[in-house]
Amino acid sequence: MDFAGKPQTRNGAVLMETELKFEVDDAAAERLSQRLGFAHKGKIVSLRSIYFDTPDARLNAEGVALRIREDAGHFTQTVKTSGPGFGLQRGEWEAEVAGPAVDLAAAADTPLLQALNGCGPETLKPAFETRIERAMRRLRVDGGIVEAALDRGTVGDGETEAPILELELELKRGKPAALFKFARSLAGVAPMNLSFLSKAERGYALLDGGALAPVKAADPKLGRDDTAQAAFKAIAGSGLAQMADNARVLRHLRRIEALHQLRVGARRLRSAISLFRPMLADDQVDAIRGDLRWLTRELDDARNLDVFITETFRPAAKRHARSMGLSNLGRALITAQTRAYDRAEAALGSERFRTLMLDTAAWIETGPWTSGEDPALVALRARPIKAAAREILKERRRKVIKAGKALARLAPQPRHKLRINAKKLRYACGFFSALYTGKPAKRLKRFIAAMEGLQDGLGALTDIVAADSLTAELATAAATDAPAKLGFAAGLIAGERQTDEAAATRAAEKAYARFAEAEPFW
Repeated sequence: MDFAGKPQTRNGAVLMETELKFEVDDAAAERLSQRLGFAHKGKIVSLRSIYFDTPDARLNAEGVALRIREDAGHFTQTVKTSGPGFGLQRGEWEAEVAGPAVDLAAAADTPLLQALNGCGPETLKPAFETRIERAMRRLRVDGGIVEAALDRGTVGDGETEAPILELELELKRGKPAALFKFARSLAGVAPMNLSFLSKAERGYALLDGGALAPVKAADPKLGRDDTAQAAFKAIAGSGLAQMADNARVLRHLRRIEALHQLRVGARRLRSAISLFRPMLADDQVDAIRGDLRWLTRELDDARNLDVFITETFRPAAKRHARSMGLSNLGRALITAQTRAYDRAEAALGSERFRTLMLDTAAWIETGPWTSGEDPALVALRARPIKAAAREILKERRRKVIKAGKALARLAPQPRHKLRINAKKLRYACGFFSALYTGKPAKRLKRFIAAMEGLQDGLGALTDIVAADSLTAELATAAATDAPAKLGFAAGLIAGERQTDEAAATRAAEKAYARFAEAEPFW
């Protein structure tokens, strides 16, 4: 999904591409096809695309995709560069070629040769291919033109394959706001899940054995010349992409890691909004933040139970295999976990979630904050990101240092607030990491190591509080399932956690001391 206008060349001509992509199911595809009039006013094309890479997947590692697409006997070679978030720095270069073999001469002015680093064309082999039937049509939308395409087909490597069914909306002429408005109108026709996955990314995931693998955070590669506005778009976009990718996994499979990574994506996005808050003064930001908090609440129970079961209950069950009530507690936990995932699944399948994703994407790219004329806000948007990063990092470190001095005496709530501030600082270190090279990069590495130690210590204390609360709730709720035995098991675990809390507090204090001594890298 690319918003900012992606540099593209086709036979030497520079083009720009602005595109939205949605994953849909069969029923939604049928309703959208009728709404878009593909049957009567569109056209159908069959596309076969072969993606190439070296045996060690060098191109993928360098963020480059190379494909040759066949369409009615014509062959087009395309080189694409990829990036996290909205792909603000993505490029696309196309050239007609004679056949299905790679033509390096046709890619002379692209990033392909640099990615190959001296490797010849003989090192490039077919990695996977897509076979797509595309229904497409161009429509006039708010003074512009949008090309709608419904792609139905597969991606495969010769041994395994995965289905593709997605709607692409590409702005050919007009303003991006019109594209989002049109997408919202289609979202009222059928469920559409915002997608950031390219077909190349689907293919590489298949090669890695994980077509539905959880997706971890990918910090954007910011440039020193980027403005604060461009940097925020890239940072926020990377968080939204992480949310979309992991929501896709959870719509098909209940994966603990996917749920965790979805929450991480939401936290990264919320942190980005908080870090850049003075620049984002408009009438939409509070609604975006509210919906992100709603989503987090809908996922919290499932995540808390996942952590409790894996880190508290199972180790305790091994240590006290014959203790009274542990099997009763285990059954109660599985029941609660199933219900929590039901709740999370309902949230991710809801219209509110789909609207949240599309509205947030539209706000990041075209929201009022991007064009407000207040001189102070204009100046904030135009700041070099290096200067903005220094101010953000300095202020966030100050908050953690101030609150951490009294760590041992903090009650659970202010200690949790300290943990949140520490997370925001840790995320900021990742967001801005590409801006620091040489000696500052080495200091950054040491600073992050100290931050991670503090986060782990504070996280352990938070998990202990959550585990105690959860154990008490389960003991109270399971009144019909051997309450005495279950209460005994809950008390046994709670007693152990009290011992753990003292050790965790000492560890957190030591981690804070190391963090306080870490040299700032900015």
